[in-house]
Amino acid sequence: MANLPSLGGFASLPSDAVAALRRLPEIADNTRAMKEHTAALEQVAEALDRVAGYTGALPEMRKEMKRVREASDVLPTLDKRLAAIEAAMPVLVDVQRHLSQLPETMGRLDDGIGRIDKGLGRLDKGMTQLNELMERILTGIDGLNGSVETLQGAVKPLSRLAGRMPGQKKG
Repeated sequence: MANLPSLGGFASLPSDAVAALRRLPEIADNTRAMKEHTAALEQVAEALDRVAGYTGALPEMRKEMKRVREASDVLPTLDKRLAAIEAAMPVLVDVQRHLSQLPETMGRLDDGIGRIDKGLGRLDKGMTQLNELMERILTGIDGLNGSVETLQGAVKPLSRLAGRMPGQKKG
């Protein structure tokens, strides 16, 4: 109250006005406190603007959550499939082990096929030689047939002559 002038000259003022004037220092203090407290309102307004921006994404998030909830109907099926895969893992590991041996097995098969090819080559050569031998035998048999026919022709007169010999039965 030291800052306020004396109220002596205002004695003719109504008592309500004087009481109000006496409250001016308190009002000034409260006004200063309000100024200090409202200084942060600009920062609060900026923060509220940021919050409003963040909440703008909520409708889209709601849609996404709905899709996730609807997709959760797929989860039991997915769990069953994963369980089937898990159950098949020992078999898959065994298959993988066998597959790792596949190059070695294929190499052995290739070697075996090579040996068969060589054997077939020898068999083919043997069959060719046998075929040539059979042709020579057939040629020899043809020659032998010719010789037998010639001998039969030569023997026929002897046979007739032998039939005329004494002591032969006549038929």
